[in-house]
Amino acid sequence: MKIGRRKLYRIIMGSLFPIIYLITDRVFIPLMLASFFLTLLLSMEYERWKHPAVWEYITSKGKGIFREKSGKFTGDTYFILAVFVILFFPKDICIATLLFLVFGDAGSGIIGTRYGKREIFPGKTLEGLVGGLLFNLAIGLAISPLLTISLPLLITGALVASVVEVLPMKVNDNLSVGIITAIIMTSLYLI
Repeated sequence: MKIGRRKLYRIIMGSLFPIIYLITDRVFIPLMLASFFLTLLLSMEYERWKHPAVWEYITSKGKGIFREKSGKFTGDTYFILAVFVILFFPKDICIATLLFLVFGDAGSGIIGTRYGKREIFPGKTLEGLVGGLLFNLAIGLAISPLLTISLPLLITGALVASVVEVLPMKVNDNLSVGIITAIIMTSLYLI
């Protein structure tokens, strides 16, 4: 159940940013936290490429939280980079988008891995899409009373994040899902 551990880790760590933003009502603290983690992860990336044994040690101690094989950057680095960028969007859109990024990824990964049978793109299933959408809709409904944006905009954001999650893009979905969702939600919000 490595995917479950990885997704739980991402939910806990990823939810820190929007929760802190909601509690403090200021972007400064989550932005500084994202800057700290981005610096830390970029240092780890450097070590991973310069000294592969360091990454092997980290993954051996991570108990399935970190994937052993990754692309140019790890998913965590792409995720924190996306968090950093999304924090510059309007507050309520930022909070919703960050939660969609965290919960939609978890929902699509867990449901898609466990029940996925109908592949719609390589490595992406219809069941994963539905799982991500259900998780996103649930989180959108849960946070709706805390935000000033409309429920239809939250539903649209949930749908956009879920669809972008399964699209076969060359850009890592940890980076693309949140940024594309934030751009579309902000564009619709400003209309």
